[in-house]
Amino acid sequence: MSRSATEFPPSEIDLDGFETIIDLREGNADATQIPGSVRVARSDLDRMERMIPRHDAPVLIYCSIGEISRVTAADLAERGYTGIVSLLGGFRRWRSDGRRVTPAGETTVDRYDRHIRLTGIGAKGQRRIREARVLVVGAGGLGSPVIQYLAGAGIGTMKIVDDDRVDTTNLHRQVLFGEEDIGRAKTDAARDAVHRLNPRVTVHGISTRLDAGNAADLIAGFDLVVDASDNFETRLAVNDASASVGVPFIHGAALRWEGMLAAFEPHIGPCYRCLFPVLPRGEEACSDVGVLGAVTGVIGSLMAVEAIKHIVGTPDRLIDRLVTYDARSATFASLHIVRSAECPIGHDAGVPPSR
Repeated sequence: MSRSATEFPPSEIDLDGFETIIDLREGNADATQIPGSVRVARSDLDRMERMIPRHDAPVLIYCSIGEISRVTAADLAERGYTGIVSLLGGFRRWRSDGRRVTPAGETTVDRYDRHIRLTGIGAKGQRRIREARVLVVGAGGLGSPVIQYLAGAGIGTMKIVDDDRVDTTNLHRQVLFGEEDIGRAKTDAARDAVHRLNPRVTVHGISTRLDAGNAADLIAGFDLVVDASDNFETRLAVNDASASVGVPFIHGAALRWEGMLAAFEPHIGPCYRCLFPVLPRGEEACSDVGVLGAVTGVIGSLMAVEAIKHIVGTPDRLIDRLVTYDARSATFASLHIVRSAECPIGHDAGVPPSR
């Protein structure tokens, strides 16, 4: 892509190549826009500059017919921006050429402004978030912050799987719910909470328990799985089905004062079975030994961070590391996960296991 102010027709535009997309059209005459656009007044060059993360960042600017955007692109080029592209023929030509449009306002500068400004996300990353499909397994202490932050980030579609109901003992850590939700299916209460947080998110709840028999069917068609479950049986089912279907997943766990976080792409790096080749004989639960509610918030928030990093494709996303957190000493540790030579998961991908 040219790094100078120039014009490209719709046929030469790849939206994934732009970090920011600016819509200069005024008024509300058209209810559609190019995906990922942010509406900005054509005279507000200062605001445009604040939206462009770097002077060499690729930026697409368009108006109705291409005249205003060409002039604006030249003005920005004079200010030192070298990646500006004006859409030749404007939005009219884009639409007449059959290029994809979305309802205006789906990606608004007011709601997602801080993402759009953020190097590493920008309009391109926010568009990926908007188009992503994420399956969240578990709507408990870990699932609550995951669901809240993914909804706030503008995730396109979220499916929540949980077979439990809200109980009084949940409320100290499962901040998605209130006392008015006691007795309700967690999936119903979580769906309503997401609608309150961000009505643009498409959310489905399935009140069932994910297991080895249904995991692959539940995961199929999703871009990412977030495993916020609380038992080894479900975690192994998520791991094996994710590897079978080819979907990465984020894993977290919390107990007492401690928590841990990992992310797995089984056909690239190690998997959950590599982390736990032999499961502990006894499985402790927070109902037996307790858990600090805020610890689940810390780990769940980190899981949401890693989910977004996987969706936008950051190169430093977790793949082969385990991150642990000890709230008592306020310390984090990062450990390398070695891919087991005996692990049956993912060895058909052509990546040799670690020995």
